[in-house]
Amino acid sequence: MLVLAVVTAGALLAACGGDDDGGGDGGGKNQSLVGPEWELDQQASKLGTPSRGVTVTARFGSDGSLTGNSGCNNYATTYAVDGKQLTVASQIAGTRRLCAGPANNVEAAYLARLPKAESFAIDATVLTITTSSDPLVYRAVNAKDALAGKWEVLNYFRPGAVVSPVLGSTLTAEFADGTISGNSGCNQYTGPYEAEGTSITIGPLATTLRACADPAVDQQETDYLAALALARTFSVAGGNLTLFREDGGIAVTFAKA
Repeated sequence: MLVLAVVTAGALLAACGGDDDGGGDGGGKNQSLVGPEWELDQQASKLGTPSRGVTVTARFGSDGSLTGNSGCNNYATTYAVDGKQLTVASQIAGTRRLCAGPANNVEAAYLARLPKAESFAIDATVLTITTSSDPLVYRAVNAKDALAGKWEVLNYFRPGAVVSPVLGSTLTAEFADGTISGNSGCNQYTGPYEAEGTSITIGPLATTLRACADPAVDQQETDYLAALALARTFSVAGGNLTLFREDGGIAVTFAKA
């Protein structure tokens, strides 16, 4: 189970104006912080030598929440906007995965700079956050394109816990043209999915009817398919796809196959 820990100190801001039109001159939906998943341009942001395989993301919620992946761990904080002014809370919570090498360096630099935000501007699909040091530059991610392709399950939700696949079994998923299909450990499954922004719904799913010899694999299949149906939002970062339940907990985490 992922555990959140405070990684920088400070007082949480009272989030306000999270659903503001944004800092663009024309305003409107295409100028909003809220909605897109933003991926950091490491080179333009001057976070050191860009590292392949290290992805930093940000998602601004209409409730004033700011979440994403900081290069290795997931993070969560709050933000407030006033016109083009942007303030990010200095208290940032994050998961406790151990990071090393480039991922650790990028993460440390990013989390140190993010609370220094002063203002923002959006030009088409590019978000620039001015800070008291160098700017942070992001590009909007096309969520549907990010989903597309073949994935292999790293872990999935089983009532009461997030668990890894049974040793020796492989769970997969492929997203293509509104259809999800794959192997649930014993049988093949398929069904529709819909994705809009970072929201997703999956199912109903149909499966083949092969009998599973191992009771553990049989139960895993039931739990995995149920976890897919619980997915409400998703994030693609660092080569991984994570489906989240309505309460924000993990439904399924995949790695690119």
